[in-house]
Amino acid sequence: MTEQDELYSRNPDFIFRRIIDETILVPVHRDLAEMDCIYTLNELGALLWERLETPASKIELRKAILDTYDAAEDTAAADLDRFLEEMQSIGALLRA
Repeated sequence: MTEQDELYSRNPDFIFRRIIDETILVPVHRDLAEMDCIYTLNELGALLWERLETPASKIELRKAILDTYDAAEDTAAADLDRFLEEMQSIGALLRA
């Protein structure tokens, strides 16, 4: 399995909510001292998080970006890599 085929999935310890014009992720199994850890997703992040309702590969996620936005492939790939890195760094994404 290559890195492109590797599957990513949501960490069930994070809940996703749309509140008016904002999309947020909230860790639900953190200690109360860490409850200031509420993450706001931009439009692209929200699209990808919704797509990750079921595990998906980088190829599938990049396709979702390209199907939704008028973006160059290299821009979509860079944005996706940044999203995956950031979400993994906070523990919101798991490699399936």
